[in-house]
Amino acid sequence: MAIITYRCRFQPALRTASLRGRAARIPMTEYLVPVEWWSYDDDRMDARCPATKSKAQVEVKAYNPEEARKLVFREWGDYGKVGTPVEVTA
Repeated sequence: MAIITYRCRFQPALRTASLRGRAARIPMTEYLVPVEWWSYDDDRMDARCPATKSKAQVEVKAYNPEEARKLVFREWGDYGKVGTPVEVTA
């Protein structure tokens, strides 16, 4: 089973650094955050089947791993377990 990758809909507020009186953007890093949740194949009330564990990755841009996890938790925290972010290397 292939793991699906979603894109996070929340983004951090842009930060700037002072560079000799000029504002310079601080670069953001892209992270992949794993998410797990339990789901049913047939979700009707009278036709529940055994639950299966589903997994996905969420792609998010943030300034550090803690912020990346917070942004993904804001979107996915009510539905499943949010894991540890992994930095994407190009």
